This record gives sequence, structure tokens and C-alpha cells, in this order.
Amino acid sequence: MCASIPIPDDYWRLTEAEMTPFVSIPWEQPIEVGETICVRVVLPARPSSPLLASSAIIHTPFPDAPWDSILLDLVGNSTGISVPVHLQPVEQPPHTLGLPLLQGSKGSARNGAHIYEADVRLRDVDVYSPAGFIEYRDAQWNFEGGLPIVKYEPEPLQITGCIPVSVVDTDGSSIYSISRHQDLPLCQESNPEGRWVAADDIPFNTTTSNILPPDNHNRIWLPYTCRMQRYNYRRFAQCLVDRYPVMHVYGDSNTRRYLKMITTLGQWCNHPQYRNFSQCLCEDYGERQFTRFRVDTRNVIIDMDPVNGGYSPVGTNYSTTAAPPNKSRIYLRKWDGLTHHNNNDMPWWQQLAESDGVARTYGRAQVAVFSLTNWDAAFTTRAYFALQIQRLLDLIDSNYGPETEIILRTGQYFCCRVDPSPSARQYSRMRNKMFDKYIVDQFKARFSTTRRLSIWDVASLGEHRPIEARKADPAACPSNHVRSELIDIENQVLFNHLCNY
Repeated sequence: MCASIPIPDDYWRLTEAEMTPFVSIPWEQPIEVGETICVRVVLPARPSSPLLASSAIIHTPFPDAPWDSILLDLVGNSTGISVPVHLQPVEQPPHTLGLPLLQGSKGSARNGAHIYEADVRLRDVDVYSPAGFIEYRDAQWNFEGGLPIVKYEPEPLQITGCIPVSVVDTDGSSIYSISRHQDLPLCQESNPEGRWVAADDIPFNTTTSNILPPDNHNRIWLPYTCRMQRYNYRRFAQCLVDRYPVMHVYGDSNTRRYLKMITTLGQWCNHPQYRNFSQCLCEDYGERQFTRFRVDTRNVIIDMDPVNGGYSPVGTNYSTTAAPPNKSRIYLRKWDGLTHHNNNDMPWWQQLAESDGVARTYGRAQVAVFSLTNWDAAFTTRAYFALQIQRLLDLIDSNYGPETEIILRTGQYFCCRVDPSPSARQYSRMRNKMFDKYIVDQFKARFSTTRRLSIWDVASLGEHRPIEARKADPAACPSNHVRSELIDIENQVLFNHLCNY
């Protein structure tokens, strides 16, 4: 839609002396459910200053990333449904290049007017208004390579002049209607598109309908084109025994947390009185009462069954290549992404592919899950990460056959702050998002036509939550862990993908 609506030349002439940054929705008529609307953000040219010139020298975006980090949603006025706006930079047309771009070799493109746009598909009946802010300008979201972390001080976007977008279902036949959700087929995708709907707005019994549980803001994740059922953890454990007797898992502390939920058959942090305990909200590493597997070692073996859940086997008298009878086996390799932090124990590629690595030692896996981004965005450069990703793809190709489904788990969604802890993680929303985009693109380019590849997109689940929830929930967790209610929902997405057929 944006491609068919010209951008006024005057937008490229604007300076901040004349206009503050604003949102433009160049459409005034209602649209039908499932149609798209064009959304634009205009950042007028900024005056040159010594501070900006200094910033221009040290902060640069990735080659495929924008100068500016802008968080923007379209929000339903009645439903509160948030639809992320994935803005893309617009290249300045040649006939406007003589307009008032500021002087300076690198400052011109950086300091001139920046225009972003996106076609946003809206599937729920409501009236939508834009909501959001500018997080960073001038690539200051990318504080890698030893650069200081820039204080998080978002700028407002002018949205008061925008006409709300009305979405209608003229003939009442929308396949996306929540009232018809129970008629949809079961989900088999690992990342179906959806939205968080207030539990009170769901027109059927949420207790007896076997849909996913609500989050801590009483919103329920409903995909648009398929239906997720709530899996009892015992049922999932039986699914593992029947279909996936060997699973290889490579991941960080987020992996540890979701495996705690799985091995306890959903009991970890499940009781309402425990959900606000620190280990359920954020940091569980020192949790003494958890004994099903060791959390202080890099290599973990877990035997699962639907009666007892998961425990590490005792002693050494067991097969390393197959699960015991009537059980499944999960081999967890705790790694710190693809970073040098692994080297205190063993470089990550040795963990995967050396003679004693997981892929060559612990049997033929039906599924191998790789969790990335969290450590990588925190402690490496994108250039280093890109080299390691190519190495990882080669090792997966040479160590896992076509019988193994590869599941890529994205990083956790990050938003609306920086890391104030002594760890000084290089997190920003745009930085984490671009790391995720890179790995998803690279895994798809390598594997989508040659083997079974699934993307377990936990970042998208976080991105679709209301902005206030995204701000509030992670604020007290520097390591960016999600709370236990969300871990359960992330797990349910995986369960539905693996077992709904």
C-alpha cells in the first residue's frame, strides 16, 4: 500500500526547527479486516552540533539496519490489541537530493530527514491509533565494540494529528473473528502470527475451551489462522517418549528455565503464591530447592517420562546414545551463545561437534534446538557473530542428518531500557532485533529447502504484548529473563508445534 502512496517532497525539506518527529497515516477510509494500512514516521533533519558530530564518528548501524530506533504500534482503542509496526527506511529519491541535507561527509545522510514506512495488516475489528516513541537517533542504539552504553531517554512522536484507522467486517465473514477461533485447525507452526487478547473479551469459556493460559496481565495469545491447545505437561512428556525419544538442546539460562518447567511437569513456579518470588520473575540460578538436574554444569542429561517428569540419571551405568525404556532423553549443552565466554570450559564448536561433543556422542536426535542472540547481542559484535553463525551452519550440516528437525529459538524480546548492572550487556531493542533477524535469515537461507527447519519465535510473542507490559515486566531483570507465566506460554507454542499431528 505504501508503494502506491507518494511521499510529499516537502517531507524531505523539513527540519526540526519547523516540525517535530511525527507519524503519518495517509488514508482516511475504513478498511476491511485483513487489509493493510500504510504507516509512516518522519524525522525532520536535525541541526549540526559538536555533540552530534562526535556521535556520528563513533556510532554506526549494521549495514542492514536503520539509523534510528523507533518503537511503534497500532493499538485497538476498544480491545487494546497491539500490532507492531515494522518500519523500514525509505531511500531518499534522487530529485530531492539537492534539498537541505546538512553539510559534512558522513553527516549528510545521518543528519538529513529520515522517513520510515510499513504496510501493517490489521485483522481484528476495532479503531486503531498509533502509539510509540523514538528510542535512539544516529545509531546510538548500537553500542558495541567497547562504546559506552547510551542512556535510555526516549523522545516523543507527534501522533495527535493522525486519523484513527477503522477496521470493519462488512459482511460478518471474517476468518479472523475471535468468535470463530474455536473452529480453526490446530496449530502446527512454531511461530504462527497472532495477538494478545484480553481474557474478558473472549466470547467463549476460557477455562473449558482448552486454549492457552493468560499472561500476568490477563491476556491470552490467540493465533489468527490456527488454534493452540493447552498441553498438560504429562501429555507433552508422552509425546516426547512416542515421537522424540532423543532431543539435543543448546542454550543459555533461558533454556534452563524452560527445562525447569518441563522437567517438573509444569509445577515449577506454577502456584500463584510463588510467582512473584525472584526465581520465578527473573533470576533462578541459585535456587536450592531445584534438584532434578544440575544447573551449575555445562553438560546435562535428563531422562523424561509422563509420570515422574525429568531427572538426571544417577551414576555412570547408562547408555549415552539412547533413552531408557519408556522414557525420552534430553541432552542439554549449556552455552553462552557463540561468544568467547564459552572458552573457559570449551569453545562452542567443540561442545557441538568434537569427538565428545553433543552431536557425536549422544545418539541420533529427532530434534535439535539452538538458542541464540541473548549472549551474542550482549557481548559480541555483529561482524564476529556473522562469522560464528556461518561456522555453526556448517557444523549443523555436517553433524545432523535430514532426519533431525532443526529448531532455532530466537532471543528473548528486549525493550525500553538498558542494562544497568555491572555486566553492562550491550542490549537495546533494535540491536537484539537485528541479531534475531540475521540468524533467522541465515538459517532459512541455508536450511529451508534442504531439511526440516522451524523458528521458535519467542521474541515475537514479547513484541506483540501491549507496550506497558513490555516496559513493566522486564524492568527489574537485567538478564532479560521472562517471568514464569510467559515461559509456560512459550513452551506451549513448542508443544503445539511438535505434537499437533
